[in-house]
Amino acid sequence: MTRHVDPGLGVCYYPEHWPSELWADDLDRMKEAGLATVRIAEFAWSLMEPTNGDFSSIGWFDDFLDLCAERSMRVIFGTPTATPPVWLQRAHPEILNADRSGQTYDGPRRNYNYNAPAYRYYADRVVEQIARHYGSHLAIVGWQIDNEINCEIDEFYSEGDHLAYREFLRAELGTLEEVNRALGLTFWSRQYSDWSQVRLSGRGLHDAVNPHSLLWEKRFFSHSAVRFARKQVEILRSHVPDSHFITTNGLFGNLNYTELMKAGLDFITFDSYPNFAFDVDRDLAADRLRDRRWSWSLTRTRSISRCFGIMEQQSGAHGWTSRMMG
Repeated sequence: MTRHVDPGLGVCYYPEHWPSELWADDLDRMKEAGLATVRIAEFAWSLMEPTNGDFSSIGWFDDFLDLCAERSMRVIFGTPTATPPVWLQRAHPEILNADRSGQTYDGPRRNYNYNAPAYRYYADRVVEQIARHYGSHLAIVGWQIDNEINCEIDEFYSEGDHLAYREFLRAELGTLEEVNRALGLTFWSRQYSDWSQVRLSGRGLHDAVNPHSLLWEKRFFSHSAVRFARKQVEILRSHVPDSHFITTNGLFGNLNYTELMKAGLDFITFDSYPNFAFDVDRDLAADRLRDRRWSWSLTRTRSISRCFGIMEQQSGAHGWTSRMMG
């Protein structure tokens, strides 16, 4: 079994937000504070590929990584597929996720769907370029796949998802007769008579959805996310040393983390934001224990993988306008 480097105590840092003249001093102060690891790059797609196919700036993080190596600071490098660049969204609007009514999401992040062939192509391509360029850098000890898979929204209703759902049910259940039986479609006369009729649930007169159909949709959402992550793992494994770990951060809905581990991750991490319980745009009474979910997430994470980590830990007021309370 490969022994990976323990990342120890670290911090999320965004070199792209700060003048490069500050990087060395920031890293020195991190060292003085006892920090050993820096996570970077998970939102930096447009820096490394500013226009379609232009990877002339793929090495944007080279100087920062060199500064880390000089100080024996370890780096976790994130794949930036949680934030598709605007040029990609405009060139291929079919990559955008949609709600049940078909309305697409324009931004600001996690607004894509896993089943658009164009998105899979461009995501795989940028991960390949990153792995080739940075995979051997001495400062890097591990990789984070995407960022918070299924965060923000964990349901997907783009046209690509409808088509992929059809093929998912065909692979899992085989025949329309079995689809009608497994999804309970006799109720309210919802049986399919042709595969072209198969779609995810649309917006109805009320929120009630056939629970059998809903279960299969949730399985599909998880299947799509796991397949998306697995491909990134495969790309990274083909270019980075065996000593590098590969992980992702959670925990979020409609995602089977046991299956995600089987996609080739070394362990699971989770993000802890207890003060999100007090968002000013959310009724606290509706979820009184939200600020205690960190302990539940810890229990879940430890049940999923023997090794685990906390990738993000809230240490103060958040930057979102609805989450500025200290």
